[in-house]
Amino acid sequence: MPGTKPQGLMRRVVAAIERLRAAGGKRWGDAIITAVVALVAAGAALALNTTTPIRFVENLTYDLRLAIGAPKAQPDFVIIKIDDAATSAMRDASPCHCLAPINKAWLGDLIAALDAKGVKAIGVDYLLDTWSSPEEFNDFQQRVAPVKAPIVVVVDPQLKAGVDYPISPKLHYSDARALMHVDYDDVIRRYDPKPSANRALAAEVGVAAVGLKPPTKSFLIRYRQPDPNVQAENAGAISPSYSAAFVPFLPANLLRGKIAFIGSVTRSATADSDTPKEDMHTTPLRFLKGHDQGTPGVEVHVHALSQMMAGDRVREPGLVWTLLIVAACALAGALLARSSERWWLSVVVVVLFMAGGSVLAYLLYRYTALMLPMVAPGLSFAFSFFLFSRLAAAELQNQRAFYSSTLERYLAPQVIDRMVGGQEEVKIGAEEREITVMISDLENFSNLVASLDLETFSEVINEYFDGVIDILWKHEAMIDKMTGDGIIAIFGAPVASTDHADRAIACAREIDLYALEIRKRMIERGVRFGYTRMGLSSGIGLVGNFGGERRFNYTAYGEVVVIAARLEAANKTFGTRILFSADTLRLAKIDVPIRPVGEIDLKGVPMPIPAYTTVTEEDVAPA
Repeated sequence: MPGTKPQGLMRRVVAAIERLRAAGGKRWGDAIITAVVALVAAGAALALNTTTPIRFVENLTYDLRLAIGAPKAQPDFVIIKIDDAATSAMRDASPCHCLAPINKAWLGDLIAALDAKGVKAIGVDYLLDTWSSPEEFNDFQQRVAPVKAPIVVVVDPQLKAGVDYPISPKLHYSDARALMHVDYDDVIRRYDPKPSANRALAAEVGVAAVGLKPPTKSFLIRYRQPDPNVQAENAGAISPSYSAAFVPFLPANLLRGKIAFIGSVTRSATADSDTPKEDMHTTPLRFLKGHDQGTPGVEVHVHALSQMMAGDRVREPGLVWTLLIVAACALAGALLARSSERWWLSVVVVVLFMAGGSVLAYLLYRYTALMLPMVAPGLSFAFSFFLFSRLAAAELQNQRAFYSSTLERYLAPQVIDRMVGGQEEVKIGAEEREITVMISDLENFSNLVASLDLETFSEVINEYFDGVIDILWKHEAMIDKMTGDGIIAIFGAPVASTDHADRAIACAREIDLYALEIRKRMIERGVRFGYTRMGLSSGIGLVGNFGGERRFNYTAYGEVVVIAARLEAANKTFGTRILFSADTLRLAKIDVPIRPVGEIDLKGVPMPIPAYTTVTEEDVAPA
């Protein structure tokens, strides 16, 4: 509300800011205030960033970027699924018709069949550290003895090789614990290439197949795009996927030169399938088709190997860079808050910043693999923006209270609002400026005063002035003086404008209509109410604050004021209600009926001036 001062804590803060500016100057004071607000906002955002709800949102933005901005995978892989068809074939081949542990004889034949198709290497995502008997182990060895491709299997690292399970020279042993659940939401985001003395499955396969030099420390998985050619129940898979039951019948060209991974894949063609979900993990790919119920563990290994073979990684800024990013966003929020007085503009600025930041973060990951934090910077921007907006609003209330108390007697409220909001430039002190002056007078005012009792006169004159002032404010005039029955108004000051002549003419015409209507109403009530006469003149005037130290007034001096006063008085001679000078007509662009009156000699003006009038209805001669 105009004229209302901020209360409580905010009022004390504003007072402290004013003292700071008074002590160090406005520029340094504003810089210190901005820095303090940014630091407070950044600190609050970083503190909140450690809480579970904020971590959840940060992880969500992280996973969305991983899924949507995923790079393509190498075309070097094939997944051999242990699905419903494969488990049925394995059950039929098992003497006990059982599924667990995996039938080693059936698995040995599967590995031999893959080797016969020309695969480069075979990774088995099944524990091969449990054997029912030495005969079972020997039978498996015989079945894989002719295999040329390296075979990598996983074992429990808690078991001792050669003690708890026999060792086969045909097999490369790897650790089964590569998939890391390190966050509270249990989403697989990291891969450990060497959880123990043994490498992880993907790392060992890479070493055996292509001589890969895998990293030794855990890394963030940069998930790859799904293979665009796989459909139906395989939709979402990183590479072509075939049921183990059909490997003997597959054309060799589908497998030749590929790195084959054997693992449980219970992804189904429909979301409501009754197929039991085994070895399925929640990953950032859960937003993509085929991963809404989880990603098969064997596919996660393929994603990790594809990344290691490509040599890329997810890059994250360190602590120092994160702090700088959060602080920079907080500073941006404080700086932008200066220009957002309206609440809807504040919302638009915050939303645009969040949207722009999201797009930038996505593009940085998509093309540089840089994973910037999003939530903490966004929060710091929003907090800083809000804090500075509240401070600015409190200062604005202070300024509005000051302006209102000093200017509301002269200016329209909307002009004061624009001045306070910084949308209009106001120069303090006297200066020469092009303006339009309008002076009005009420005909037979002395007779009106003499003919009415005090109460009736007060009611009549107040009703008249209320309407006239509303019209003046509508056209953004400054009311210089009220002289009993008349008003001196200035257009184009204290706020400069280029259309002051147009607004003055439009204002005069509207006042004329209002004055005719109120005159008619007063006459019907038995009140002898006269016409309103107005004189308008445009030109260069000296405007500003004039007076002594104890009292001053914002007014205008110059010939432009004199001419307006003389034209107002000349209305009586020419039987008009509005007269304006040729200078006003020259500056105005308004399309209204104009009639020349002629050149008029005005007292105090050295040269005759052309005068004009405008009619607002059928020309009615004053009585």
